[in-house]
Amino acid sequence: MIPVSIQIRQALDRLWLPAMLLLSIAIMLLGWANQRVTVAARMATADVLSPLWSLVALPGHEVSEAVSELHSIGHLARENAQLRSENETLRGWYDVAVSLTQENATLKENLHWMPDPLPSFVTGRVVGDIGGLYSHAVLINAGPANGVRVGDVALAADGFAGRVTETGVHSARILLINDVASRIPVLLESSHGTAIMAGDNTSTPRLIFYAQDNHPVEGERVVTSGQADLLPTGIPVGTVHYIHAGTPVVSPYARLNHLSIVRVFNFETGTIESPDAPGRVPVTSERGIRSDGKKENPLDGMTLGGVVESATGRSTGGSAPQHQDTPDNDKPASSHTVEDHPQNQNEDDNSPGDHPPAQKSGSITPRSSFSLPPAGRG
Repeated sequence: MIPVSIQIRQALDRLWLPAMLLLSIAIMLLGWANQRVTVAARMATADVLSPLWSLVALPGHEVSEAVSELHSIGHLARENAQLRSENETLRGWYDVAVSLTQENATLKENLHWMPDPLPSFVTGRVVGDIGGLYSHAVLINAGPANGVRVGDVALAADGFAGRVTETGVHSARILLINDVASRIPVLLESSHGTAIMAGDNTSTPRLIFYAQDNHPVEGERVVTSGQADLLPTGIPVGTVHYIHAGTPVVSPYARLNHLSIVRVFNFETGTIESPDAPGRVPVTSERGIRSDGKKENPLDGMTLGGVVESATGRSTGGSAPQHQDTPDNDKPASSHTVEDHPQNQNEDDNSPGDHPPAQKSGSITPRSSFSLPPAGRG
């Protein structure tokens, strides 16, 4: 040990606290200046400590499971009677479910239903947390090496738990839905309303930004709405409960304070264009591009007579009588569509033969020369 004089020791003792204070301020400034470096350092530390936390948490998990088994043994008789009652009820619902499943399959087959792609998921164990930007977040022992990405959805055994906000190499941090930084767009199933579920660091997140003329209903289910492509639609979140008049909250299905195992799902959210069904009219955009990629021609499917009537502003107050089809060699030459002779359109519009004598109101004299071509002909 190097001998140090009393004066040097006293000087070091006086400088120790200011030095640590300056170091703390420097670390804070570094985190504000470059958050990416701070996040990388924090997640690197989590990767190193994650196996140690798993070993430390293992005895606690074993003890909690043993206590749960002891509690369940003491309530076996009551749970057995409850399960018998539920089993009888479920037998009746089983027949209903089978019938509805068959009906649903038939309807999907007739409608050429396009099912959503099945998401991939990774199961991880909650090993703890070292703190950070969020007060309600957990750390799992699965990361990008296992397929976990930022933005993935974390589900507990009972429902929606949170989203992945940070990833290391073999670990990831999940922001829980009750954290104050969490904002989730949700759908209220019974009232058919939408709202934002905002965390407030309690066990029951609040419902905000709902329609004032459509208040949430006590006890109705809350699921994700899928707005803004943040989350897929229909993930169960919880039920509505009023803690005070005019203060609706959500009672989550997931036990956020006792998370042990979570599944991280990778939902590929995005717009899927369905193929054109037989007989479906392609949708035209504002630029005249149809849904099949072809450029829209405003004269497609119109005869020369229709173009003339549209140009002169003449009203077709009733349906023109149908004419019998004539052979091709007997049909007048002017009965072709615009596609056959587009160069004659202006000449035909200005010809005197295209303007019949004035008719009485409500009556229209059909032109045999502008009759529609028979079906199946060009």
